[in-house]
Amino acid sequence: MTIADVTPAPRRSGFSRRQALKIVAATAAIPVAVTGWRLLGPAATFHTWEGEVLGAVSSLTLYHSNAAYAQRTIDRMIAEVRRLETVFSLFRPTSELSQLNTQGRIAGASRDLVTVMEAARSASDLTGGAFDTTVQPLWNVYSSHFAVPGADPAGPSPAAIDAARRLVGYRNIDIGSRSVAFAVPGMMATLNGIAQGYITDAIADILRNEGFTHVVVELGETRVVGEHPDGRPWRVGLRDQAGETNRMMDLSDGSVALHGGYGTVFDPEGRNHHIFDPATGRSADRYTDVVILSPRAIVADAIGVGLYVAGEEGAAAVVAAYPGTSAVFTRRDGSRVTIG
Repeated sequence: MTIADVTPAPRRSGFSRRQALKIVAATAAIPVAVTGWRLLGPAATFHTWEGEVLGAVSSLTLYHSNAAYAQRTIDRMIAEVRRLETVFSLFRPTSELSQLNTQGRIAGASRDLVTVMEAARSASDLTGGAFDTTVQPLWNVYSSHFAVPGADPAGPSPAAIDAARRLVGYRNIDIGSRSVAFAVPGMMATLNGIAQGYITDAIADILRNEGFTHVVVELGETRVVGEHPDGRPWRVGLRDQAGETNRMMDLSDGSVALHGGYGTVFDPEGRNHHIFDPATGRSADRYTDVVILSPRAIVADAIGVGLYVAGEEGAAAVVAAYPGTSAVFTRRDGSRVTIG
């Protein structure tokens, strides 16, 4: 949804895609060996912040023995998150992304915006355009259509979709060292398919560099630093379209992202949702979901969207471009295939 769009938001199907992953029992009891008071001071414990980042339910959990230091660190990290929201938010009129969408160009762009735009272009190239940040006009058309009482559940008219599709095309974004511009008037971008991963990585990298070894970052995407303090991997629960945890994954020092159209839907049946196929202007429907495991959250974020649209056929080349990355496709018949 753009700043100017005042139509009601599409319906959430009980939970959002950003809530489809959850670190399970992150603060479960720690073995006796690391509980209680030690000779040199208090034992480490979990310190957690919960809130919202770019519209996503979010949290940040650190494991540290100094509560005051941990809290100061969390405060600094959230301040950095809020700074990055001034770059990427669709809902702040003064953000760089909003200015780009309004003016068609932004000079003096931040390094953050340029970096994400360049990473998005790489993901778009690798997925043959299946991942495309310029699908915001499609979102606007669907959002406006379903805001009308009694709207056709099949979705917007072919003419409306075609008109929006003419504004979609990542190759029409000109990226300079300090500028970003649209080559076609009326184009708009959304970075919701990549900026959360970028923010998640930024915070995880800072904490790792500052010496934190047990961290869970869930800022729209999920990444962990190190292992659980008791020496095992973190346990990640994956929720299905009913909101039930139906799979568990182990995660150590990496990220995981789940992409499924059921997170944000426009119609009661869920046939129209937020992951659009740029080639057709319709919501992608080949898979129930795609899970990406990768060292970097920005990769798990972006290529997951692209592979959900493009499918498993070319996935091997995509995941091979990012060492340590794999993709798990859940087909409509319930079968799964892992690539990478």
